[in-house]
Amino acid sequence: MKKISKYSLIAVLFISALNTKAQQETQNSFYMFNASLINPAYAGSRDALSIIADARMQWVNWDGAPKTNCFTLHTPLMIESVGLGLNVLNDQLGSISRNAVFADFSYRIKLNKDNDRLAFGLRAGADIVNNNFKSLEVNDNTDPVIDQNSFTKVLFNTGAGVYLYGKRYYFGLTAPKVIPNQVSAVANTKSLEALHLYAIGGYVFKLNSLWDLKPSTTIRFTANAPISADINLSAFFNQKIWFGLMYRHGSAAGANIIYHFTPNIRLGYAYDYSLTNMNRYNSGTHEVIIGFDLVKKQEPVKSPRYF
Repeated sequence: MKKISKYSLIAVLFISALNTKAQQETQNSFYMFNASLINPAYAGSRDALSIIADARMQWVNWDGAPKTNCFTLHTPLMIESVGLGLNVLNDQLGSISRNAVFADFSYRIKLNKDNDRLAFGLRAGADIVNNNFKSLEVNDNTDPVIDQNSFTKVLFNTGAGVYLYGKRYYFGLTAPKVIPNQVSAVANTKSLEALHLYAIGGYVFKLNSLWDLKPSTTIRFTANAPISADINLSAFFNQKIWFGLMYRHGSAAGANIIYHFTPNIRLGYAYDYSLTNMNRYNSGTHEVIIGFDLVKKQEPVKSPRYF
């Protein structure tokens, strides 16, 4: 019997999750400021060329813990009703890595004079999944399980979403991936990419001339897995700085902050603390986000967007 390191234990747990069709998509604590990660209909909604980089280190001090880096950009076209977006992601979990590139297209309909809009979005792209069991620390390198489960696969997928939004509210429904691609797994078992459905929403309350309050949520639905919900409550001070508290049902709690250097440049940090027994073995999760909105020089500087 070979001994399995922490890296391999995490890999086994991850692939087991694939087999049971549990949560497969990456977690993100700044979903309320970057819905493009899961909803293609968000493309172009900031009315600028929006560029966002996000880095997340989960369960710090646990060997082989998830690390996720993502880069997104989206913009409206000269035809104002059309938006385009691009999402690039690298996800590492023990011996398993995933690189993804997806392109988004949105069509936006103006609903009224207040510029409330309803957007429909489509997404297409691919995940490159690499399962490198050969990198694990084992006593018997000739074990056939190592070779059988070391593979690289390119998985094409597509998704869709809708997004309704105004100056102070947003609501969306999305399925980022709809094709149940088959992925090889441990001991010749089969695994499929599960369909994930997301409902997102938020509203900004004007408290006074200095303070705004924004509750927001993301709810995830996946077959054969419990419903998962993220709830965030953020306060916006003087159009400059966001202070937020987060709760992820049965999983984590945390805090986040975003500072606007200008209406179009922002930097944020989030910390998540595990509420499960995992908190005995790690020092929490850290996430950093930076965003830029590039607008035409002749356009007036706008107040920071709420989402």
